[in-house]
Amino acid sequence: MATSIIARSSGLPRAIRSSFLARSLAPYSISPFSSSANPAAAATAKPDVTKNQTNPSIKLPTAFALVGASLLGGYCLGSSHSEYWDELQKNRALPKGERGCCSCDASSPTAPPKVELTEAQTALSSKLQKLVGKDHVYDGMEETSKNAPFLKGTRLGSGTALCIVQPGTVKEVVNCLKEIVDAGCVVLPQGSNTGLTGGSVPRNDTPDTRPVVVLSMKRLDTHFPIDDGNRVVCLAGCGISTLASSIQSWFPDRESHSILGSTFLNPTTAAGVAFGSGGVYVRKGPARTDRALYCKVSMNKWGENVVTVVNTLGIKGLEDTDFREQSGHDAVGTLDIYANDIRQGFSRAMAKSSDSKHGHAKASDSNYHNTVCECTKDVSRYNADTTGEDCNRSEGKVVILATVHDTFPVPTKKRVFWVTFPDMETTLAFRREVCLNNSKDLPISCEYLDRDSVDIIDRSGRIGTHAIRYLGMGDIMGFLWGIKVGIESLPFSWAPIICDKLMHTFNNWVPAAIPGKFMTAGKEWDHHCMVAVGEFGDGTLNRFMDRMDAFVKKHNDEVIADEKNMDRKIVSVVEAESPSEMAALNAFRFVAALAFKTYCVGEDIQGISVDYALPKNGGIAPPLAPSAATPLKRMRYSHFGCNVVHEDIAYALGVDTHKEKMSFKHNVEGEGGKLPAEHGHGTEYHAPENAQKRWMKMDPLNVLNPGVGGLSTLPKYGK
Repeated sequence: MATSIIARSSGLPRAIRSSFLARSLAPYSISPFSSSANPAAAATAKPDVTKNQTNPSIKLPTAFALVGASLLGGYCLGSSHSEYWDELQKNRALPKGERGCCSCDASSPTAPPKVELTEAQTALSSKLQKLVGKDHVYDGMEETSKNAPFLKGTRLGSGTALCIVQPGTVKEVVNCLKEIVDAGCVVLPQGSNTGLTGGSVPRNDTPDTRPVVVLSMKRLDTHFPIDDGNRVVCLAGCGISTLASSIQSWFPDRESHSILGSTFLNPTTAAGVAFGSGGVYVRKGPARTDRALYCKVSMNKWGENVVTVVNTLGIKGLEDTDFREQSGHDAVGTLDIYANDIRQGFSRAMAKSSDSKHGHAKASDSNYHNTVCECTKDVSRYNADTTGEDCNRSEGKVVILATVHDTFPVPTKKRVFWVTFPDMETTLAFRREVCLNNSKDLPISCEYLDRDSVDIIDRSGRIGTHAIRYLGMGDIMGFLWGIKVGIESLPFSWAPIICDKLMHTFNNWVPAAIPGKFMTAGKEWDHHCMVAVGEFGDGTLNRFMDRMDAFVKKHNDEVIADEKNMDRKIVSVVEAESPSEMAALNAFRFVAALAFKTYCVGEDIQGISVDYALPKNGGIAPPLAPSAATPLKRMRYSHFGCNVVHEDIAYALGVDTHKEKMSFKHNVEGEGGKLPAEHGHGTEYHAPENAQKRWMKMDPLNVLNPGVGGLSTLPKYGK
């Protein structure tokens, strides 16, 4: 029986409370699932959700069938009540953030400037079709359900483009890039388009008249191991979920570098580097590598556009020095040949890192485990960090072609706990004294959810949670997400919100997303941590457990002794006893952002979302201004070990959400926080001057993702 302390202590006589705690604090039980045959599967195993499931209402397949069938009914309903849907969406800001700190150009125009295409721009689509094939170039002049996945943001932004092009080789990317800039167009590099701040979709509300071409990298999904599996090479379209599955298959004792909250949508590894995405792993740090292949665009003294390929991959046989000038061979072509052989299933000798400076460069943030434990006023990580190779946190100002990433050992044992706390001060003490006690015994992950997060995910995220558990993370979920985006792009007034309305309506017909033992604690306490701990061969797990046991006992002994305040709550610890329960907790956390939007739509309210990092010695929720509107819900969930917070705030209709968001951002900075932490600046956040200067140096012509982070959208930044 897992340790589970889920009863209220209030009203219990001291003797009863002491007896209850004495029984509850017995050693944690464990059901080992280290899987000596495949330890990687133990860390990321997909649950068998058909076993040991209780269903208080209807079967999940029935619920999903109802939701699917209701789409047809929703179509009819929406069409017949178009005036109702129009009224419903008036004066409502869905959780997407607010523009207003994006471009430094003049205030947003009421309508985009009319664009007269040049002869070169008119001919561009045909030229690109010759390079990549006509099936891989799409018209983007009007948003349709077919091109919406490229033109409409996950949370924010939508626009049109001259076209969308999907190269199939690295060489094709370079050639397409040259043709696009020579035609006087701007380039929007795009991965899976799962960004949350508007930086990965076209923007038409700017004074820039240059047409946009979306350069989608999704076809470049080849990836392969090097250095006996200690590192991997990923072309720019490789999804992080796909990569994780491949590494588990190739090397069961290794695992990938990153898992994000959006992993179920399979965002690309290159986008993770471009945004400095952090993810849930405390021990590994944010996505970062100094070993990459990427393109820059500049102009020579004759006024000609120059596309330069920068090669810091550090791989034997792919170094620039491995090719003689004018030989007709280079790193780009050689990488394409190798990747093509991999795609076709040919056996190739595993590549190795070179002995050059690039071969010895960082392929992960190798010092993060030390810096995250420093209890200082600095933040652990944030998007405006200007260190490292230009590919890092470039936000589209270079075009990443391929990256090298470290892999990491899989724990031989893993335990996952749902730990709940009576107040934030105790929660922060747990992070400081248990999780970040020292750099050697860090947990695998430590994710925080407040009470509002638990309530909202339970109310509006059950379908999403079960979908992730049943369908896994990767292509299937990405496909379904594309269908949702397509429906939301249909030319009907009800289309943008019908899917969320239906998911909210049918949510309670579906079984609870996580087992009752976790949900009971979730409803009783206000602060929760999902902590995953692993054994890495040096006693890490036992030392962590000793610290956690001591912390829980110390706090709960104080509760027992406090006869003056019988309403004080104890710390509760509930263990996940199977891979299925672990998967349920992970899915519950990952669906948080999606659940919030569904909740706002379903409850006919509005909301804002903010991504920020707090100082490592802090963590208390930033205060709202005295004049601020009273929120209906304040949903805070975070990568707790890193103190990186995602906060979604719900308001009644009629509240000026732009004003509230700007005020809240100011308060975060007043507490020593930095915005954004890991979602990227996009069109939502104004980058500091040093980050802007770095981007301008990378892209002096402003032809790559213009307008990001508050930069001008105009050619050469309006100079």
